[in-house]
Amino acid sequence: KFPGRSFLLASTLVLHAFPAITLLIALYYILKALNLLDTITGVVLAKAGFFTPFGIWIMKGFFDGISWDMEMSALIDGATRFQAWHKVMLPIVKPGIAAISIFSFLMGWSEYIFVITFNRSYSSWTLTSYISAIVSDYRFSDYGLLAAVSLFYMVPVILFFIFTQKYLMEITLGGIKGGR
Repeated sequence: KFPGRSFLLASTLVLHAFPAITLLIALYYILKALNLLDTITGVVLAKAGFFTPFGIWIMKGFFDGISWDMEMSALIDGATRFQAWHKVMLPIVKPGIAAISIFSFLMGWSEYIFVITFNRSYSSWTLTSYISAIVSDYRFSDYGLLAAVSLFYMVPVILFFIFTQKYLMEITLGGIKGGR
C-alpha cells in the first residue's frame, strides 16, 4: 500500500468510464502529431490506452483475493520480494492474466471505429473493416467472398479459445484445484 493508492484507483475507474467515441477527435489529432495515422500501431496504442484501466481493475480484484499471509510466508522463508511475487503471487493470478489477454484480444480483433477513423488506406484495415466494406457496398455483393472472409475472421478467435481454455477453466475453479 502506498500513499495516493485510492486516488490512483479512482482515477483509473474514471478513465474507464469515458466512452472511447467521446475522445475520438482528440485521439485523431494526437496520432496525427505522432505520425501514427494509417498505421496499426496507432490503433493498438489508442485501444491499449482505453483498455488499461479495465485491466488494472481486473488484476486488482485478483491480487486482492490473495492473502497477505502467503506473500509474508515466502518472505519469511527467505524469498526476495521479486521471488515472492514470481513464485507465489504470479501463479495464483495467472487466470486473471489469461482473462485480460482473452478479453483484450477479442476487443482488439473486433475493433471497428478506431480502424475506420485512424486508418484511411485499405492496406492498414482489419478484417472487421473489410467485412463492413463488403456488406455496405450495396451495388455489388459477393457472398462467396463475404463467407470466406467471415470464416477466416473466426479462425483466430476459435484457435485462441482452444489454447486458452485451460486458463478459462482455472478462473472458475479458483483456488480449489490440487497442485500439479
